Amino acid sequence: MKILVSTVWILAASSAPALAWGATGHRMIGELAARNLPKEIPAFLRTNQAALQIGMLGQEPDISRNAGQPHDADSDPGHFVDVSDDGSILGGPKLAALPATRRDYDTALRAVGSDEYKAGFLPYNIMAGWQQLVKDFALLRRDLAAQKFAGKFKMTAAEKDSHSRSQTLRKILILRDLGVWSHFVGDAAQPMHASVHYNGWGEGANPEEFVTGPGLHAKFEAAFVGAHIGEKAVASALRPYRDCQCSIQERAQAYLSDSRSHVAALYRLEKTGAFDSGSPQGKAFAVARLAEAAAMLRNLVIDAWHASGKTVLNGQSIADLEAGRVDPRQGN
Repeated sequence: MKILVSTVWILAASSAPALAWGATGHRMIGELAARNLPKEIPAFLRTNQAALQIGMLGQEPDISRNAGQPHDADSDPGHFVDVSDDGSILGGPKLAALPATRRDYDTALRAVGSDEYKAGFLPYNIMAGWQQLVKDFALLRRDLAAQKFAGKFKMTAAEKDSHSRSQTLRKILILRDLGVWSHFVGDAAQPMHASVHYNGWGEGANPEEFVTGPGLHAKFEAAFVGAHIGEKAVASALRPYRDCQCSIQERAQAYLSDSRSHVAALYRLEKTGAFDSGSPQGKAFAVARLAEAAAMLRNLVIDAWHASGKTVLNGQSIADLEAGRVDPRQGN
């Protein structure tokens, strides 16, 4: 764990400034989510050290940009989804009714002359990252159960050591997977990451005469947030946990749809010059979006923990393993 902390600090210190929410925004989102996890979440994720790690790892998907090809071409579209004014993704599938897989999503886009690389696949990064965290948590729970019931099942010293080493590794992987995934959950709260109007209104109908040229994207999410938004303000706006009792796909769709609904408000603020200085209106807007990102990340982590308790690994339910009803060595 100490090695991971040192490595993260070295990477952050030596890398170029991040994009998207910027280093400040992504760090705040990850740290605030971690600092607001309930006691039911494993204690190692609720430490100050873990919060710092998650916040810093949330910057990694931007730091890793410009690594070369095919890396960038395959990774960069995962930060956004270009939703048109009619709610479709570039005339293809609707954001409110996404295909179940990226393959089907790409197929649907190609049918209308686009593809997932042009349109972006942020919803699928959110879904896939959540599913990975569920699996990570389930594997950790298995190792913790094996350690707890080692005596009951008469495990050898070598078997106990194997589960102990696996548990240590799993904690490192959970921090890494959660931290990196937090970046995409954060991106989704920035309205321009869920719209064809991602950096200036661009072409098409523009009845309110919003700015059409580039520059707003970085001005709002990096320069303005870095200069004017503090962690205390975002923390005070964090809403309580809410279980939507829905699938991860439904939750991702609703989250991105809500974010997209704030696009026009953002452009109206730009038109008044709200992001050229530390205006109260600009600050309030940025704080609300960052707080929504942190709350959603916290909620999704809690949901992943709950879902992991209902998981079946190698034919054995986590519930049975944690109750000591089955020997983890006898799974299929």
